[in-house]
Amino acid sequence: MHLTKATSHHLTTLMSWFPDRKTCLNWGGPMFRFPFTATSFVEDIRWNTLPSYSLIGEHGELIGFGQYYLREGRCHLGRLAVSPLQRGQGLGRVLVQQLGEIGCSDLELAQCSLFVLEDNLPAIQCYRKAGFEFAAYPGEMPPLEGCVYMTARPVLLKENQ
Repeated sequence: MHLTKATSHHLTTLMSWFPDRKTCLNWGGPMFRFPFTATSFVEDIRWNTLPSYSLIGEHGELIGFGQYYLREGRCHLGRLAVSPLQRGQGLGRVLVQQLGEIGCSDLELAQCSLFVLEDNLPAIQCYRKAGFEFAAYPGEMPPLEGCVYMTARPVLLKENQ
């Protein structure tokens, strides 16, 4: 498997991973429109402005997706997802580690961050295995009800591979 820049070819598969309002909002955040169209999906993930990456399996299939951007002096990972059919296999950890390394290198930063819903225990466990720890948000926490903030250094990400 390998992480590569996402292409529009991956979008149809990615959209299929969020069949209902709850899964869509848990992944995309409170401003993500549902039901979505192909156009609104592309707009809401900010396809044209955020670096987007796909984790590709050995047969060329999309198995993960994520984006990164600068937030509060860190490489912030967002819209992280693993195919519903392939969760629980450690692929989320691979996605987070590789995306964090690429993002920190690109943005020339020393730390990554992310938000996760506090009741999403499988995701929290995944992120902890990838080297993330809970942290205080630097500043006023955005209005993301039920979310917690986590950070990690890329060197920790590499050590946890």
